[in-house]
Amino acid sequence: MKYLFTLLFVLNFSLIAGLQPITAKDGVLYYADGKEVNLWGVNFQPSLSFEHAARMENQNLLMPLRVEDLKSVTDESFDEVQLIGSELIRIHLDPADYSDEKGNLVETIWLDILDYTMAESEKRGVYVYLTFLNHLAHEGSQHLGPKDSYIKAPREDWMFEDHLINAGKNNVRQLLNRRNPYNGLLYKEHTSLGLVEPINEPAFVWYEKWLQKNPGQSKKNFSDYRYKATLKYLNEMVELFREEGLKIPVIWNSNWPKMIRNHKDVFQAIADSKVDGVSFCNYPGQDDLKAPFWKYPKCLDENNYLPYLQQCFDEWDYLGWVKDERFKKKAKVVYEYETMFNQTGYMYPAMAKVFRALGVQVAAQWTYGLTSYITHQGGSHVFNLKSMPSKTASFMVAGEVFKQEVRGGVYKTDSNKGHKEANVLFSFSDKLSASYKDGVLTYSNNLESALVPKDEWPTKIFGLGNSEFVNYSGNGLYILEEQGNIIRLTVYPDREYVNPHWKELHTGEEVMKLHSNRMNQMSLKLRNPEAQYRVFKKVAYRWETMTFAKTVNSLNLRLNAGEYLIEKL
Repeated sequence: MKYLFTLLFVLNFSLIAGLQPITAKDGVLYYADGKEVNLWGVNFQPSLSFEHAARMENQNLLMPLRVEDLKSVTDESFDEVQLIGSELIRIHLDPADYSDEKGNLVETIWLDILDYTMAESEKRGVYVYLTFLNHLAHEGSQHLGPKDSYIKAPREDWMFEDHLINAGKNNVRQLLNRRNPYNGLLYKEHTSLGLVEPINEPAFVWYEKWLQKNPGQSKKNFSDYRYKATLKYLNEMVELFREEGLKIPVIWNSNWPKMIRNHKDVFQAIADSKVDGVSFCNYPGQDDLKAPFWKYPKCLDENNYLPYLQQCFDEWDYLGWVKDERFKKKAKVVYEYETMFNQTGYMYPAMAKVFRALGVQVAAQWTYGLTSYITHQGGSHVFNLKSMPSKTASFMVAGEVFKQEVRGGVYKTDSNKGHKEANVLFSFSDKLSASYKDGVLTYSNNLESALVPKDEWPTKIFGLGNSEFVNYSGNGLYILEEQGNIIRLTVYPDREYVNPHWKELHTGEEVMKLHSNRMNQMSLKLRNPEAQYRVFKKVAYRWETMTFAKTVNSLNLRLNAGEYLIEKL
């Protein structure tokens, strides 16, 4: 009875939250109401042991690890993810966190947090793109998973060795049929489960290794073998999901640009398979780094990657293969994207634009930084509302671009340094992206261009720096929202780098400091300058009156990070 009540409650909430089943037909993803899917989101990894080991434990954060602390971090981070407009989270799993040598589930803290995250997604009305098999080795010592997990075998064997294939299938089936203790649903019953993907960045057996078991065989024979084995695996995984009653799209992870060069047999197998869609990633700047990039970091803020994105669209072996007739009936998804060692705010909208031109309907940034470690995070992938406000605003602009661009169009920009349309712009030179749509103005740096028509006034602003409506001396993000006679203002902390943002430290030192108490000046242009106003600041659970100065058409405030109300009398 308890599970029945919970199931009815969650299903009802999911319907209220607007979650609809997703299906694929002839290479296009659709909602149940017949509309095309368009989902902009992030990778979100609180349930991954690597996330704690590589970004928290070695910085002495969230130590010793307690499940309730990690749940609190999940909640805080989820709130931020939704605030910036993520409609979807991608979770890629590491069975080494919770499975044995045969793929059987083992109860661990990581499985608990996965349960919790899945339940939160259902409750919050956020879609989940779930990738089942991956392995990220680490040196963490807290809550290690089973020592004998099957997934610790060489990655290139996962699809080609029978005992590993069987263990993987068993693992996926058990997870799909796991009853989530937080809402009573089987995983496969979650309405929020929108896409499934068998493997994150699959590897494929190579000729030299295969030759050891098949001496004297030609490369053509090897290519025939790899094609058939890949096709068999993909089709069997699709059949597994269908046997479990799932009708949602099965996506195959096709790795990164140029992967197709040495894997033409594999890509032909993908094209010929029963999978509903293909996914790929994009990391502008990765080619400019010495491998492995985490050992040889380099600041790429001053590099212009707009020409690279054009190359991705134009050149077959980059991402142009996505436009092949062979893949016409495969839906297109971006499983990860990020600006490598680049924390400027111009590139996300350009990436969204090229994704849509390639036919993409779902895209997930890699990866959202959890609230517990943002001041200590540096390196190749850094993204969080407080620590990276410019990228946050750019992400929100990109979400707007992703919504309005035509699927399968042509990618073209005004120049190789920027682009401007009626309501969107991005500029390498100004390190800026901005948009205005339906009363919402968003900008990632000082905005000198006028995007808002003269006869309109924004009802919501997500900004960084100055614009024709706000002048702000701080360097954190601010949000203004007009609600009748009240303007709600949220100001985020100032940032100060104490170490280079592009260096990943494992020393316990901070990369940046967040200054919540630093005072800054903000001048707000008034829609009704003749009116009288009162200003309040939230202090604990009280709203306290604060002083301000009013000029002819603006309100001038001295403030620090916090929440404010501006009331028109």
